[in-house]
This record gives sequence, structure tokens and C-alpha cells, in this order.
Amino acid sequence: MLPILGFLFKNPIAKLVVDKTIGAVQHHLEVKKIERIAEIEAAKTVQLQQVISSEKSWKDEWLTLFFSGLLGAHFIPYTQPFMVLGWELLSKAPSEFWWIILTIVSGSFGMNIMDKFKK
Repeated sequence: MLPILGFLFKNPIAKLVVDKTIGAVQHHLEVKKIERIAEIEAAKTVQLQQVISSEKSWKDEWLTLFFSGLLGAHFIPYTQPFMVLGWELLSKAPSEFWWIILTIVSGSFGMNIMDKFKK
């Protein structure tokens, strides 16, 4: 068996095949490494863009103003009858509606608060 292996290693055709195979494997590994680096850089860019866009977002401020306006309207005599009527109508809303409202508010405020505590 050893003489056959010695012959294969000394054979120029076998050596060429081995060299090409090893070269192809090394090339494949390099390509995979470059692809992984590109994917990591792309993920960093996406995360950075999300942070920048969330810092410039006004949705939290608009929600705060909206709910503050609703609260304040309860104390203005002119709007009190409308608020009572509104709550009567909302009492008939399905539970899915309240889950949607809860999701919107917690998604807006809750996630940002958690991000601030992580820092």
C-alpha cells in the first residue's frame, strides 16, 4: 500500500489534482469568509439606520400629545359630554380593539423605555 501512495505523491498528474482541489477548497473558504464579513457589515448598517430613524421619530411625541389631549378634554366643560359619549361607545368595542391599542402603545413606549434601561 505504501508504494502506491508514494507513486501517487510523486506523480505530477496526481499532484496537480491535489493542488487544484486544495486550491478550490481554500478559495471557497475565502469566499465564505468574505460573504460573512459583508453580512455582518450589512447587519450593522441596518441596526445603525434603525437607531437613527428611531431617534428622529415623532411617533412617541404624537402619542403622548394625543393621550394628553384626551385626558385634558375630560376637564373642559364643553368637551365633557363628548368624552362621556366616547367612553360609552368604546365600552362596546371588541377586546381585539383594546389589544391593538395596547400593542401600539407598548410597542412605542415600552420598547424605547427598555432600550434606555439597557444603556
